[in-house]
Amino acid sequence: MTNQPNSKEHIQKTLTELNARLFDLAASALPQESESTLQEVMRLVEQLSIQISSSQDKFQQDLQQVEQERNNYISVVTHELRLPMTSIKGYTDLLRQGVVGPLNEQQFSFLDTIRSNVDRMSALLSDLSDISRINTGRMVLDIKALEIEKALNEVLQSLKPAWAKKKQQVEADLPAGLPPVAADYNRLPQVMTNLLRNAIMYTPEGGKVTIQAKTEGEQLRIEVVDNGIGMKSEDQARLFSPFFRSDDTYVRDQPGWGTSLHVSSKLVQIMGGSIGMYSQADSGCVFWFSLPLYGDG
Repeated sequence: MTNQPNSKEHIQKTLTELNARLFDLAASALPQESESTLQEVMRLVEQLSIQISSSQDKFQQDLQQVEQERNNYISVVTHELRLPMTSIKGYTDLLRQGVVGPLNEQQFSFLDTIRSNVDRMSALLSDLSDISRINTGRMVLDIKALEIEKALNEVLQSLKPAWAKKKQQVEADLPAGLPPVAADYNRLPQVMTNLLRNAIMYTPEGGKVTIQAKTEGEQLRIEVVDNGIGMKSEDQARLFSPFFRSDDTYVRDQPGWGTSLHVSSKLVQIMGGSIGMYSQADSGCVFWFSLPLYGDG
């Protein structure tokens, strides 16, 4: 952010301008005592410039070290938590299957609650792991030619229970003959799942979600259009930031950690595309992302 008042570039520019003014002043005719004072001021300004540069370099190094330690911590924590989370899932499924005896309706309900919360925690761990790998440059993708329609159909099938439960209408409106995109086989469905799940979650019961696609030059643009609650402009600016969740009451009532959209934005960028959204409060949202066509660069 080069135009922020406290940025290194801005400070250096200010000191350079100050030095230039002092040199101009030194070149003019001054009384002996004023000239001595000016030389001392110029020496102090130069000393200050060196100290500021050194301090900012050290601050940047410290910041990078803190970021690295944070990513290492996240990596260790997510790794250590995966095994117990997997065990909880496994034993919950065994109980539901009646391995240790029949269960009554209330017991099934308790197990459903446990499984639901474990799934939420697993999703968070997966997102945290992705964030750590992206931030440390360890996220490696296998870019190949992928058909959007095939990937979308698989995603829609996996999310069908969610939108069927809310009696929503979810449909794909794709033109025939869409060209393949250059994308990762696992990460493209992850992005589509995150955007569609988000639309389903924030669209009321009986609402509608439509997926559209079109080519734009050497890119394919995919849009997820819903008629849900929409979003305030001040929230839109922070939407893809990590851990951001709106203060809107309806949003707070929904499960989530504010990580999936951030991860999606980073994955799209790594695959060479772009992502965004636009909305008006109470008028639904349009989330979109674009990816390069396969073979076009």
